[in-house]
Amino acid sequence: MSSEPNADSAGGSLAILSSASGGGAGIAANRLASAMRAHSGMAVDFIDGQAMGELLPQDVARQTNHSNFTISDTHFTVEYPGFSRGWVIDMLCGYDVVNVHWSSFQLSLAELDAVSRAGKPMFFMLHDFHYITGGCHYPATCTGFRSGCHACPQVDRNRASPALIARNRAIKRDIFARENVHLMAPSAFLRDAAVQSGIVPRRRAHVLRNPYVPLQGPLLTRRRDPLRILLIADSLNEGRKQMPLALESLGHLMAQRKAAGLEAPVQVDLVGQSTPALETCLRDAGVPYRLHGRITDHARLTEIFARIDIVLTCSNEDNWPNVLVEACSYGCVPVVGPGHGCEEFVRRYGFGQIAPEYTPTAFAAALSAALAGWSAADCGSAAQAVRADHRPEQAAAAFCGLIDAARHHLTSAPVPSLRELA
Repeated sequence: MSSEPNADSAGGSLAILSSASGGGAGIAANRLASAMRAHSGMAVDFIDGQAMGELLPQDVARQTNHSNFTISDTHFTVEYPGFSRGWVIDMLCGYDVVNVHWSSFQLSLAELDAVSRAGKPMFFMLHDFHYITGGCHYPATCTGFRSGCHACPQVDRNRASPALIARNRAIKRDIFARENVHLMAPSAFLRDAAVQSGIVPRRRAHVLRNPYVPLQGPLLTRRRDPLRILLIADSLNEGRKQMPLALESLGHLMAQRKAAGLEAPVQVDLVGQSTPALETCLRDAGVPYRLHGRITDHARLTEIFARIDIVLTCSNEDNWPNVLVEACSYGCVPVVGPGHGCEEFVRRYGFGQIAPEYTPTAFAAALSAALAGWSAADCGSAAQAVRADHRPEQAAAAFCGLIDAARHHLTSAPVPSLRELA
């Protein structure tokens, strides 16, 4: 596939859907819409909840977290299937291609099922596991999504039956069984997890990087005083992000540096929603810090990225986070944990450190190596490589290629019978 877009390659109209224009998935969806408008030759509409004018009724899909908080506190979405709006289905079937991002609370499973039956190319962009599970957004230690999400261990059974979760998973299985339905993810980690689950065949599962346009050049001189380490998440309190582990690791790092006679100061910058309990942990760890709060203005974020030496994420499950793409586009050194999309990111660019296990000593050692092991030239080269991989024109070209291939397959495939569509 060419790395450059062909304005005549796709053609037609494209709907890109997301529940919101903000948040990681909404931001990524909006960026893809901009890239496709500029480089695909398609007529592109970005449709979020505000553009639609309504979300699903609360008695169909409550926006509260239905997790039982036993193995994870990550959001769990429960939908009562069967609800559909004819006008939504008619509107979406009027497009030549439909691209669904994180559209919980915006589109019901029945509506997605009806649109998929129309037979036009339909692409789900996975920003987490939600569209291949019965409702959890990350499986934590559960492997039930590989076999149908029966007896779900994560759902609050006082508010939703495990049978309902298995039913929702079965509807998603039926949607992905259709030849016109494709799955995309920015990480091979999540794409491969979907394929291994059996919900979609490998030929209809793809990696597509989220496009990103940096607002300023990569910083080529680093290592100022104080050394600055960034912790960033939409919610710093989500258990999956493991902020207590990050803070304990930083405490170990500070103790090690003091014992080694390294007096160069270290400052921690925290971006995201916080709580007094987290700030207490920071003070107890003895780490100088600055709490920025949740930042939605990307220009402000880039100003922080340009002043940071290391971006630390102890997340034990992740896809291909926007924050890694963005921070590393400015030369920040990533320090991550093993076993998911963050490790994949570091290995992709040969840049940063991967802690071998989720312990404070392992992350402290990885932080020490990151502080000592990367020159300004290394950071600049890595920043350019990350930028090159996420160019909007490259994302648009890749998506156009997938659309063209999907159309070709559909036109050359046998016409399904009514029984097969039933």
